[in-house]
Amino acid sequence: MTTLSYLNEPGVLWNLKARYQLDGIYTYTGSILIAVNPFASLPLLYGQHMMQQYKGRPLGELSPHVYAIADAAFKQMRKDSRSQSILVSGESGAGKTETSKLIMKYLAWMGNGGDNEGAPGVEQQVLESNPLLEAFGNAKTIRNDNSSRFGKFVELQFNKAGRISGAAVRTYLLERSRVVQLTDPERNYHIFYQLCDGASSLEKERWRLKPPQEFHYLNQSSCYNLPRVSNADEYRHTRRAMTNVGIPADEQDAIFQLVATVLHLGNLEFTEAGEHDSSKVLEASAGALEAAAKLLGVQADGLSRALTTRTRHTVDGPIVSPIDVKAALDNRDSLAKTIYSRMFDWLVAKINTAIGQDATAPTLVGVLDIYGFECFKENDFEQFCINLANEKLQQHFNQHVFKMEQAEYEKEKIDWSYIEFVDNQDVLDLIEKKYGVLDLLDEQCRFPKATNVDFANRLYNSSEVSSSKRFSKPKLSQTGFAIEHYAGGVGYKTDNFLIKNKDFVVAEHQQLMQSSDQPFVCMLFPAEPEAPADGNNKGSRGKVGQGYKFSSVGSRFKKQLQELMDALHQMEPHYIRCIKPNSLNKPMLFENNNVLHQLRCGGVLEAVRISCAGFPTKTPYPDFVDHFWNLVPELLSNEQLDDMALSKAVLKKANLQGYQCGLNKVFLRGGQMAVLDTMRTDIMHKAAVTIQRHVRGFMVQRQTQRIRRAVIKLQAGARGMLARADARRARRLRAAITIQRNVRMLKARSQYLTVRTAALVIQSAWRGHVARTIAQDIRQERAALCIQRNWRRYQARKAFLLYRRRVVRLQCAWRSKLARRELRKRRASQREAGKLLQDKKALEDRLQEVQNILETVQNQRNELRQQYKEEKTARESLEAQLAAARQQGDADLAAVKENAQQSISALQSQKQAADTALQESQGSAQASLDNANAVKARLQSELIMAQQKMASLQKERSEVESKATAVREDLMNRLNNALKQRDSAREEALLSKEELKKLQEDIESGALVPRAAVTAAETAAAASAAAAAASSAALAAPAAAPSHAQDPGMIAQARRFISAATPSTPPHPPMYPEANGDIPSSTALSMQMRPTPSPGVVRRLSENGGLSPADSLGTAASGTLDGMSDVDRKQRELYTRQQQLLREQRTADQEKLLSTISEDLSFHHGRPVAAVLIFRSCLQWKVFQADRTVLFDKIINTMGSQIERQQDNNACLSYWLSNTVTLLYLLQRNIKPASGGSYNSRLRASPQQSRGFFGGSKGTFTSFFSRTGHSAGASPGGDASIHGGAAGHFRQVEAKYPALLFKQQLDAFVQKIFPMLRDNVKKEITPQLAACIHAPRTATTRNRRTRDLTTALSGEGPSTPSGSSTTQLSPHWRNILDVFQALLATLRQNYVPPFLVRKLFQQLFSFVNVQLFNQLLLRRECCSFSNGEYVKTGLAEVENWIHSAGKDWTGESWDELRYIRQAVTFLVIHQKHKKSLEEITNDLCPVLSVQQLYRISTMYWDDRYGTETVSHEVLGRMKQLMVDNNTAASHSFLLDDDSSIPFSLDDISNLMEDKDMYSEIPVPKSLKDSRNFEFLQRDLRRTALASDG
Repeated sequence: MTTLSYLNEPGVLWNLKARYQLDGIYTYTGSILIAVNPFASLPLLYGQHMMQQYKGRPLGELSPHVYAIADAAFKQMRKDSRSQSILVSGESGAGKTETSKLIMKYLAWMGNGGDNEGAPGVEQQVLESNPLLEAFGNAKTIRNDNSSRFGKFVELQFNKAGRISGAAVRTYLLERSRVVQLTDPERNYHIFYQLCDGASSLEKERWRLKPPQEFHYLNQSSCYNLPRVSNADEYRHTRRAMTNVGIPADEQDAIFQLVATVLHLGNLEFTEAGEHDSSKVLEASAGALEAAAKLLGVQADGLSRALTTRTRHTVDGPIVSPIDVKAALDNRDSLAKTIYSRMFDWLVAKINTAIGQDATAPTLVGVLDIYGFECFKENDFEQFCINLANEKLQQHFNQHVFKMEQAEYEKEKIDWSYIEFVDNQDVLDLIEKKYGVLDLLDEQCRFPKATNVDFANRLYNSSEVSSSKRFSKPKLSQTGFAIEHYAGGVGYKTDNFLIKNKDFVVAEHQQLMQSSDQPFVCMLFPAEPEAPADGNNKGSRGKVGQGYKFSSVGSRFKKQLQELMDALHQMEPHYIRCIKPNSLNKPMLFENNNVLHQLRCGGVLEAVRISCAGFPTKTPYPDFVDHFWNLVPELLSNEQLDDMALSKAVLKKANLQGYQCGLNKVFLRGGQMAVLDTMRTDIMHKAAVTIQRHVRGFMVQRQTQRIRRAVIKLQAGARGMLARADARRARRLRAAITIQRNVRMLKARSQYLTVRTAALVIQSAWRGHVARTIAQDIRQERAALCIQRNWRRYQARKAFLLYRRRVVRLQCAWRSKLARRELRKRRASQREAGKLLQDKKALEDRLQEVQNILETVQNQRNELRQQYKEEKTARESLEAQLAAARQQGDADLAAVKENAQQSISALQSQKQAADTALQESQGSAQASLDNANAVKARLQSELIMAQQKMASLQKERSEVESKATAVREDLMNRLNNALKQRDSAREEALLSKEELKKLQEDIESGALVPRAAVTAAETAAAASAAAAAASSAALAAPAAAPSHAQDPGMIAQARRFISAATPSTPPHPPMYPEANGDIPSSTALSMQMRPTPSPGVVRRLSENGGLSPADSLGTAASGTLDGMSDVDRKQRELYTRQQQLLREQRTADQEKLLSTISEDLSFHHGRPVAAVLIFRSCLQWKVFQADRTVLFDKIINTMGSQIERQQDNNACLSYWLSNTVTLLYLLQRNIKPASGGSYNSRLRASPQQSRGFFGGSKGTFTSFFSRTGHSAGASPGGDASIHGGAAGHFRQVEAKYPALLFKQQLDAFVQKIFPMLRDNVKKEITPQLAACIHAPRTATTRNRRTRDLTTALSGEGPSTPSGSSTTQLSPHWRNILDVFQALLATLRQNYVPPFLVRKLFQQLFSFVNVQLFNQLLLRRECCSFSNGEYVKTGLAEVENWIHSAGKDWTGESWDELRYIRQAVTFLVIHQKHKKSLEEITNDLCPVLSVQQLYRISTMYWDDRYGTETVSHEVLGRMKQLMVDNNTAASHSFLLDDDSSIPFSLDDISNLMEDKDMYSEIPVPKSLKDSRNFEFLQRDLRRTALASDG
């Protein structure tokens, strides 16, 4: 570029851009090579053939190339026997690393004598060291995918013969902070990703490797892979490079083991310990701690202590103190950075040792690959050090360029003056001198509590720093500073300067690593020699101080940089400036401002300025004369004038001033070359015009003569050809007639034979088909008869079994009724004192009967056990558990038998007491009889007196009657008090219901209680109750309750008696109820011997399959009401009224609930209020445990009517879809089938009709789900709780058959609402889809062709697709997107679960894909180029909408359009005839079948450019593939729409978000006036915890 006519910034920039567009990426500026990164592969520009061309050629003779610089350095080294250096610089992504590789490859080739065959090991190891260092020291940055994060100086050592004898690698300032901290989308060092993806399964298991996404040091960024780069392949390349360099396999494994250790250290997390400012390893990180400790070869506890504590050495000894969580994290990161940096330094040293250094080498060539000048938005300590290195190199560069310019002037002996150049020594003094920035930074780092604010204030207050013109303080920052570098001002943030400048090893880390059992780890952390304990060392006195040794990173880098500069000053430098043409890393893109900034930063323009300040144009005399001889043509004939004299004559004629003539060159000032070129151009233009005039006349005359001769010759040949053609045509006509006659005869006969053969084949095939069809019909008819026979047998047997079960239940109910009636009669007779003897006899008979029942139950138990053993063969997987349960049952049977014996002995003792009481009663009766005889005698004597007093007694009658009335009122008051006490006792019995259920659950979870023992306990309870009644028959009814309450053993036996009456008894297989839910016959027999249970017991029996309270009371009233006393009758009536009021209140609450849910209740904190209201109400009223209820039917009817009225309203459907899914989720998570087998069997036996959800008639929801019955009322008091193991630490409710059927109904509702919502959207977008596949026509093809031709002739070029009306977005696409957007807003407004929304949109986009693709295959006008662009534009808008909507709501909807996307891509690609079948099927359209591709290819037509479809060869191969794959499935090329339900009940349970469904909800307005719904304002979780407590 120094030979340019206009040597300035625009000229330099234009020259680089013009060469770059012609793939001329290399340009000279004097001896400086400028290399522009092409971002593309240029294989013809490199290789051995190019090395051969540049070998030994002078610099500048051939085109600029990196090989020319390398060859110049090699020749200079050989010629002067002086070491050479090649300095490669540039910003990240400019191609420094690749340029360095090319230089070393060329030098290695030259060092081998220009031969690659049989290359010695040193050259190969030098080249293999590059990928090895790149793996451990390069990373992806924002600007470059393979950015070197360290400086590298490679020394290639040559012997006297010019052969490579050794090599060495020097590294500078590895970016250690990248190991622990990343910025998205950058990556960590390549080796981490290579190890995670490329390690073998054995290595992954040994080093406990996981995907990169699971490591903290790697998942800080979302970038894990590089485009067109395989981490696994790079891992193998790194392994091979290690082997080639000479690193043994065991050391390779040790290196990768340390890399895995660093990853595991990053997964360590800490939490606060019990003490203040203390920390400990989080329990979740225990695996990472164990893995890191194992790989390091240390104890896990020791590693944890080293990371969470710090040791301070005092006079009294070491003090170990804990550190907080932040300090522990810093401690962890410090250890990881230290391990990685030491491993990197060891790797560099190992490479140098393996390659081998030649200490006696006379010369060497050093290649410096160092980071370029960096200026980001936020600059840290790394940028500060990098810019310092570039300041040093720029100073070296300026001095070298100036010396070269000065040397050339002195060589040519011309008059010249001093040229000023930019000297950056003041910047270096600001940073490096005493009390400079680095010195003040080290000073602040020595203070343990110093902060970045202190460091910034120290800079501001330092006179040496603040007085510099290069230093400034930003106005908007209190802790930052700015330095004016040679390339521009850079602002630095001091937040991390102190931390990154401290390079220390914590004493605990050093000791821990030295104690490792891994030799490689111990080698990386050798024992440091102790410092001499002199008096001047304050930190070593008594080993008092911190537990680490400080070392400055900046000072060490400054020292390394000075050593580098000293080495460069001893070498002859060569410069290569790498330029990054654009920030997008794209080829053929040249950004002027970006390149100009890099030219300024690289000092190229400074070198140009130095050249321009003197004589920018330097031309040798021969070249000057060859170029400007036409300015003095009259002097060319004078042989006495040499080139110097001619050059001076040209300059004199041009009247130029200020030029200089040297010994061999002409030195021109800036712009003078342009003046000479202008004069030369004018003379050349005039001469060219004269020459063109004469040449054109001559050419036209010669062409006219040649055309005349050619025309005459053509006429003669044409006439002869026409005559011969006529004769040949006549001969061919006669021959053609003969051939046609024979061919037609042959074709007719062949066609006849073909038709005849085809007819015979068709006839035989058809007859065989008819015969096979008849045979198939016969087989199907026989199979149908067999199926019908078995099905009718099954129906008849099923009806018989059902009838038998109902008869047995009716018999049991009737026998129970008779038993209760008999029991009431016996109770009435027990109240009479005169029937004690009869009761005694009854007790003896009952005792005998109990023994008989016990034997009967034992026999039944043996029979059931035998039946259970037979069923055992069908349950082989549960044999062990059932055997254990049987053994446990035998043990419990023995225990219960022993309890029964004890009860019988107690009954015998009570019987003896009753006999004693009976004898005493007989004695008192005999005494009373004697007294009565005496009284009788006395009365006979006094009879006369009585008659006399009759009159007086009649007078006193009125007084006696009044007294009797008073006594009766007193008795009535006592009776009312007794009734109140009985009511309170009944309430206590109701409250003890929950205790009895808990006791039953304990029995179920513990031992299995046999039915015989329960029956014995019931008999014992009945006998004891009868004995107590006999002993206190004379007492009033209210006094009976305390007598029972005083015996706790009797209460426990009564509770067992009540719990045994329910069908949910312990789950021992022989004790299960029958399939219809009835109690076995033995239980029914035992019930005949029980006394009349209390109303609470009757209610529990009714809830569990017996008679309802109303039925039992009605039966008792009708049967024994006459024999009951007034007290019992009033008590029974009071209980009946109470139950009636409860049922009425519950019915009213249910009606309020139904009217409320028919309204729009909206949502509360994302929870559907209606669904939570229904669930909480059913839970509160215990409807889930009821055998029969109509509430579920009413809820279903209410919801169904709402949906039926507004089935076209998407908002209504979304509202009910959200409510039904939420309610189904709550039932799925919180209820379970009852432990008894009756409800499960009923659920399995429920008919599964295939008529659909709504039954036979439209508009009703009762045809399928309606059933009759009434609710078993629950207790009005108390809060509801969930029993069993459900979500939120609740226990599941044991639901009965109606609740389980209600859950099935909700599932059917969800599966009905979802397709209704989907079909509504399909109906709305279907009219739009028909217009979306075909672009509107605004002009005919002929008019368009005319317009294109006119445009081409006018020179405007073809119209772009963006300008065509066919590629604009159609309103139909916009309407479809508006429909989808409105649907998404509606779904989100109604809080529909996201997974249902994703399923819905995936099916909708699948429908769009099917409709568009099928229309494309069926309509030829759609398979055009312009139509493809039209559809592609619409699909692009769809893709934008999908991305804007978010993957959480649309899921994989974009993938559902893969068929139409690939078909449209095939339509719009150019040069289809050049595409092979493999490219089409594998790259362009991998999803489409061959039939679909063949149809699109044959229907395609280009209405815009008139291009062809695929080649005939591709079409032929497609047709052959279709013939080879000729199956029934391959004939259909159209797609089918999938209308199935894309989710299941398990998906609802697993994919629903676990919202807070159990906290309080607001009471709807229509329910606020009722206190019965106050439970909605209570938190269900606290209620459940309180009930558990």
